[in-house]
Amino acid sequence: MLFDLHVHTEGMGLLELKKLRESGVTGICSLSFYPIKPLFPQTLIDEFRRLEEFEKLRCSMVEIEMFPAVGIHPRCIPPDYETVLEHLEANDWVAFGEIGLETGSEIEQDVLRKQLKIAITKDIPCVIHTPGGNKRKITEKTLEILKELEFPNELAVIDHTSFENLDLISKSGFWVGLTVQRGKLNSGEAVKIVREIGEDRCIVNSDAGFGHTMLDTVAETARILGKEAKKVCYENPRKFLGV
Repeated sequence: MLFDLHVHTEGMGLLELKKLRESGVTGICSLSFYPIKPLFPQTLIDEFRRLEEFEKLRCSMVEIEMFPAVGIHPRCIPPDYETVLEHLEANDWVAFGEIGLETGSEIEQDVLRKQLKIAITKDIPCVIHTPGGNKRKITEKTLEILKELEFPNELAVIDHTSFENLDLISKSGFWVGLTVQRGKLNSGEAVKIVREIGEDRCIVNSDAGFGHTMLDTVAETARILGKEAKKVCYENPRKFLGV
């Protein structure tokens, strides 16, 4: 049994979900991401409904247990985003994600801080994005915000970790998210990191969906890891989500 903590099922067809299940993945967390910048805050609120209702149903059709994560991705900040924040604060959620910084702009920082404050109050785990460009500087700013808010270590996974920011994340105390996908890490690199820093804080994911077409990367990494895969590819993500 495998668990993929970072999937975008809205960007996947039913056949792709079936292939994901055939690779050995029995559980996933499907994260909020809107592929174009929303013009209205209600667009994201309806997207959260789709994740919780329709996407969960589609996953059940292929025998995948799906846990939805909601939130405002830094590339998906709508006008009047306070409306979305009020919706997040008023309801109960399994997780926030993916949230974080892309360019580190003031508006991104404001949206991130406010979501993290809600997460602290409601004890919600957060999957936190780090960008492909300027990764180290943005990671430093992200960790600075988390420290400023005294965010609990157990409630955040810093995702898309690479060799560029590994030292920062591994010593931070937060979960280390290892995304095995084209343009990010390959399976061998993820295995190297797990064996370098230990399996206790690492979580492997695929980021599959919306053009990221490699579906079986958690399974491939687990195969290489051997006995270490039980924690990194199943127990750790479930522990993080509390499910």
